[in-house]
Amino acid sequence: MIELKLLRTLLALQQTGSLQGAASRLFVTQSALSHQLKDAEQMLGASLFVRKSQPVQFSAQGKLLLDVATTVLPQLDLAWQQLKSGQLPAQQLRLTVECHACVHWLLPALKAFRQQWPQVQLTFETDIQHHAIEAMLHDELDLVLTTDRRLEQQVSYLPLFELELFAFIAPEHPLAAVAFVTAADLAREKLLVYPIPPERQDLFRLFLQKTAFSGELRQVAHASQMLQLVAAGEGIAVLPGWLAEPFVSQGLIVVKRLSEQGFSRQMYLAYQRDKQSAALTAFYQLLRRYSPAAQPQAVA
Repeated sequence: MIELKLLRTLLALQQTGSLQGAASRLFVTQSALSHQLKDAEQMLGASLFVRKSQPVQFSAQGKLLLDVATTVLPQLDLAWQQLKSGQLPAQQLRLTVECHACVHWLLPALKAFRQQWPQVQLTFETDIQHHAIEAMLHDELDLVLTTDRRLEQQVSYLPLFELELFAFIAPEHPLAAVAFVTAADLAREKLLVYPIPPERQDLFRLFLQKTAFSGELRQVAHASQMLQLVAAGEGIAVLPGWLAEPFVSQGLIVVKRLSEQGFSRQMYLAYQRDKQSAALTAFYQLLRRYSPAAQPQAVA
């Protein structure tokens, strides 16, 4: 077992360059310090530094422990100061939405959480979208809103609401006149899609699963860009209905259901399995309260 006393001794030895200097810094006698180092070397079965070197030179074993000391001791000292002063670091929740934009209904939930949990720093990240679950597992995020369940051995998914997806079409497109859009209707079209593999997209995994697609795919990073391209007649996008306004009211886009029954996906709040907290539970409850589940979808 590595003792903190040994780590502090090695750090003092490195900073002062001698046994005498380290002993003076640690307020012990040089003899006591020598005995401590000899006991540690006997336990480890290796020398920690070269005797009579000036400044002191560490062995490979000593350098390893010194690296541990320079990493661990400042963190321990900071934690001790925070505990003594009562100024604990603020808890943080970093959230993003994977692929589908949903800021308009999310903002009230964010505002309510910040009012109820002022001690928690809740941030909405916009730079990480299409591979957010993977980013969360690398500790770049804490929470992800997604319809794409994957890596379930490491990630927990809390259900939020059913999300219906629609076909967004330019008014002059022939499909703008149909009652609803089928998989066969889309099979030869130019589709605007997010820059992720088709096997991860609900449209291809589920709606077009049994249909041979021979059309064209154009990758677009953001939903707002897709909407502009749809309005310009550059392709068809499949998106949540809430994104239709104000394009529908201005006559720039027509929104059609996917199949007569519609095409819905479950929206989830995802988090790492070992990182559940009271703040996370409270935020989840607020998301359910402010979700668009009870709001009518925009359909042409």
